[in-house]
Order: sequence, then structure tokens, then C-alpha cells
Amino acid sequence: MHVLDVLSCNINGRSSLYTAEETLDSQEEFKNAYQDYAQAIYRFLYWQTKDHILAQDLASATFERAWKARKSFTGGSVQAWLYRIARNLLTDHWRKKKELLMDDLPGLADRVTGNAAPYDYDAELQVSKLGQALGSLPEDLRALIVLRIIDGLSAKEVGEILAMTEGNVRITQYRALKKLRTLLEEHHEEK
Repeated sequence: MHVLDVLSCNINGRSSLYTAEETLDSQEEFKNAYQDYAQAIYRFLYWQTKDHILAQDLASATFERAWKARKSFTGGSVQAWLYRIARNLLTDHWRKKKELLMDDLPGLADRVTGNAAPYDYDAELQVSKLGQALGSLPEDLRALIVLRIIDGLSAKEVGEILAMTEGNVRITQYRALKKLRTLLEEHHEEK
């Protein structure tokens, strides 16, 4: 089993693109957006912070802020809009608190993916190594890897979230994966 196979679960497998005429004004529309993206937003925040409670708090704050600002959503990708809110909240948090815990907890793979499968130590070890390598990447590269590889978003969607062109996302992804591979190989050689 490969490390990225353990992590590459796209929860809903669908992309909700709303047209310019649609809004998130009704409770039902917002509830649907929450159901579609809550786990993905949480997972994104968890891989950025390595803290379950903080990720839950930031995910809640993301949807609270989105609810309050729902009238300002004028179309486009709801997913990208929610990720931008989450990323802005994360940036605000990091500005307030300089250092975050980066410790992995046992059973991480099962909790992140929501699988109730038996504990797999080898997979957990691979997830731990990947988590350490991701933690070593600069924040922008880590965010790109989480969005593209772990959350399975398209280059276009990631570009909307990170304010990059689609081509720049692909080039940066190549560089980030190359750097991640180097970090994983260095960690493997240390053993």
C-alpha cells in the first residue's frame, strides 16, 4: 500500500458549482453546502495544523463565517469560497499563535478517512512519515499538496482557492511533490 493511497479519499466525489444566479440564502442551500464540504474542510485544516480540536474549531468557524457572509456569495465554486474562508481563518490563527503542535496521534489514518477498519500499523507509519514530511514543507506548498493530492481537487479549483493560475498550480505541484519525495527519501535513509 502506498502512502498516498491511504490519504486520497475524496469524500463526496462531486463538485458543486453554483451559477451566478444561485445563492446560499436559504437554510437548505447552506445545509447542502455544509454536508458536501464539512469533512473536506476539516481534513484540510487538520493536515495544516495536525491538531484535531483546532481543526474542528477552525472548520466550525469557517461555516459560521460563511453563514454570516452567505449573501456576499455571488456565484462560482462554493467549495473554493469555503476553502478561502478556511485558509483565511488559518492564517489569522497562525498570526496569533506562532507555533502549533505537529505530533501525530495513533490511528490517524482511520480517524481522518472515517474508516472503521482494523488498525494497520504499516499504514499508520506511512501516514506518520508523510505527516512529518508535509510538516517540513512551507505552508503554501503544504496547502497545495493537501488540496490537490489528499482532497483531490482539480488544478482549477486549487487555483481559485490559492489565487494562482491553473498552470502555476501544476508547476508548483510538481516542485512540491519533488520536494516531498526528497524529504521522504531522506527520512527513509535515516532509518
